[in-house]
Amino acid sequence: MRPLIAYPLSLMFLALSPACGEKHSLGEWTAGAGDPSGETAGDPSGETAGDPSGETASDPTGDPSGSTGDPSGSSTTTTGEPPTTEGNDPCTQYTDLASCEAAGCEFVGGGAIEADENGCRWGEGEYGFCASFTGGSQSPALHCTPDGVPVAFPFDPGNLPADWGPCDCETQGLALDCYGFAVNVEDLGCGALSTHCESLTDEASCNQFQGDPGLNGCLWVETTHEVAAEPVCNAEPPVGRCIPVHLRHDGGCFDLNPPAECDPGDAVKSPYWGRVSDDVAPSVELELLDDVPCQFEPLGYFQCWADEDSPALCDCACGL
Repeated sequence: MRPLIAYPLSLMFLALSPACGEKHSLGEWTAGAGDPSGETAGDPSGETAGDPSGETASDPTGDPSGSTGDPSGSSTTTTGEPPTTEGNDPCTQYTDLASCEAAGCEFVGGGAIEADENGCRWGEGEYGFCASFTGGSQSPALHCTPDGVPVAFPFDPGNLPADWGPCDCETQGLALDCYGFAVNVEDLGCGALSTHCESLTDEASCNQFQGDPGLNGCLWVETTHEVAAEPVCNAEPPVGRCIPVHLRHDGGCFDLNPPAECDPGDAVKSPYWGRVSDDVAPSVELELLDDVPCQFEPLGYFQCWADEDSPALCDCACGL
């Protein structure tokens, strides 16, 4: 087993309770340099990536093509009405942490998400709202400020002020997709990140769009089109392309079990596979990313040899 192992994100959700924050109680989570988690990179989802085997993906069909949907796993990010504070809460008049706590209220803070030419980043500044009481779901969530800034909360507040609301894919799509993987949704919430990465046609510009660990970005990879025919593995040169990826914190690799026939040099690779279309089974034809560095998790792909159902064409990464 390799020394660094990234565990599925779904196992980390219990660590996301605000009670685990900077020695504050629920709702007193403060935003330090845009980091709602207390980690140096500001990932409220935890330090590890999701499950590349597809077992915890939101799409039970195993479709790695990506689709539109809710990047937070709740109805408060792109559609629907968010929960609001009931009645007239006197604490809502305070707009910053200091005045909020001085009034005996609780500040519900999170980290702003930004996207620029250098990738996805945690924004500077203090974002949140003041309330007389706090509470809500343990799952992380995305909501937009009255000014339309996407904010990632380490838990989903149940008393969101009325002037906060859902984020709009049309205006905040790229920023929303910067965070989509962190809430255990492998499908790209708005599709903006996938479109952006595909538009970058050279390695330098593609790899430049990588920001803070724990968020998403782009990566230049080499891909081959594998077909279950003679010869089984494609001898054509790989094709370079830019794909969306999740940027892990520690770069740990999964403990894989490549075929015993693998050459030792090939056995340490981290290959991924993806469908060529919904109508073609991966046992017949697939797209193979031969070797992906451990600090990246391709979005919309599945890691080879992660389980016993891994397609046989994955073995082409061993030169078989």
